[in-house]
Amino acid sequence: MDPVRERSVDVGDLRLHVREEGDPANPTVLLVHGYPDNSSIWDGVAPRLAKRFHVVRFDVRGHGRSGTPRSYHLDDLAKDIAEVAKATSTTKVHLVGHDWGSIQSWHATTEYPDAFASFTTISGPALAHVEHWMKRHPVRAIPNALHSWYIGLFLIPKVAEIGMWFARKRLHAEWRDAKNGLELYRANIFKGQGPKQTSVPTLQIHLTKDPYVTEHHLDAARPFAENLTRRKLVSGHWAPRTHPEQVARYIADFVDQKQQQQLVLITGAGSGIGKATAEAFQRQGAKVIAVDIDEAKAKATSRYAYQLDVGDAQATRELRRRVIDEHGVPDIVMANAGIAVSGSFLRTSEEDWRRVVDVNLWGVVHTTRAFAQDMVDRNEGGHIVITASMAGYFPTTALPAYSTTKAAVLMLAECLNAELKQHSIGVTAICPGPVNTDITREATFAGVCEKDQERKRDAVTRLYERRGYGPDKVAKAVLRAVENNRRVAPVMLESHVVRALNRVSPGLVRVVAKVADRIWQS
Repeated sequence: MDPVRERSVDVGDLRLHVREEGDPANPTVLLVHGYPDNSSIWDGVAPRLAKRFHVVRFDVRGHGRSGTPRSYHLDDLAKDIAEVAKATSTTKVHLVGHDWGSIQSWHATTEYPDAFASFTTISGPALAHVEHWMKRHPVRAIPNALHSWYIGLFLIPKVAEIGMWFARKRLHAEWRDAKNGLELYRANIFKGQGPKQTSVPTLQIHLTKDPYVTEHHLDAARPFAENLTRRKLVSGHWAPRTHPEQVARYIADFVDQKQQQQLVLITGAGSGIGKATAEAFQRQGAKVIAVDIDEAKAKATSRYAYQLDVGDAQATRELRRRVIDEHGVPDIVMANAGIAVSGSFLRTSEEDWRRVVDVNLWGVVHTTRAFAQDMVDRNEGGHIVITASMAGYFPTTALPAYSTTKAAVLMLAECLNAELKQHSIGVTAICPGPVNTDITREATFAGVCEKDQERKRDAVTRLYERRGYGPDKVAKAVLRAVENNRRVAPVMLESHVVRALNRVSPGLVRVVAKVADRIWQS
């Protein structure tokens, strides 16, 4: 690895300490640290980027080995960034800022837009953006302001210095940085600078466990950034120190202009709800991996198709290995494959029970177990969708086996939601009612001859067709549930009504269930 090259850049009578790594002929990435840090916070990120880029970082005025200034105003901080960029690169640089480094970088992109090819912001919203947002949303601003409680303390002379003296070691801060950096707040907070537009392409890295910067703070930038994208990273505030590999990869991807295509895996994607949802995600630009027991149907849904019996644990583990090797870790996994078995408990054979449990329950367990750990380890969040059913909270004598499995996966989704929330992985149980899909045409009716099987399938299918609720509508509900991170998502009026009645009048639900029994037993 090339050695770090040290130099200085003079801005007026102030000398800034600069460190460079990598080949200067490569695109330049300029890293700006925050408070109470110095450029050493990038020690894990810079060497990783230097393999492909010319990496420049400097100690912000008053920090590290840079000189102590007379002013810490944003205008001066932005000028420092522009001067370092000019001194270290003959072309536009890719700017990266963390915390206060990001705050001053926002200002630099508005004052010196021609100096920057891109801007990656990490936990440092523009002060003017946040102030503008708070004025427009005063009620929502109150809890968000509580995340920044420390700012008021930093504005109090002497008191702030005493507090930072005791906190500096916990924050991995040098005393000079901790003391001088307080002037960043005192020179700029509540100064009333109006927000300005930036044309520089901007990536927000959303640190989902950051106690200081919320998603609302990030949303404040939307009206003022012409080209704004966002990626999640499951990390606390000091991600450049704690997650340098992921931070470096996000920066490199953005510099390389790699399009972040969502990767979605769906089981039972050959028909019905699975196929409709796969097509809906594809229309949104996602790369969809279609998994089905019928490989030909899976291939008809997506060019990325795999055959799988979800009831087979070993086969599911093998599928996981192939998917990870060939495509990477999915952003969204939908455990959707299922079958229907109708018939009273006493008429449903042990074989029928085993098959419906293998597919509807174990299939969901196998699928989620296969990919959940990879999603956690990736530290980028994600979403798991489990296709449950209204039958999971609608007790009928006609569907005891099916309803039991759907009630089980509904509870599994609830448990997974509680467990994976800390990793920013949402879990949704989709609970549709009588949707017109192939599941009725392929249903098993326990304890009847083949001739009666066909008659019953035709009768139930006609009723579902008459209801006229297609899988495409369920697919839209799935996309909304993922976007809004819904825990349980009933689909169709019947499903909403039954779920509500279970809370207020379980007895009435049983009365309604008798009507449904007649439909399936006809």
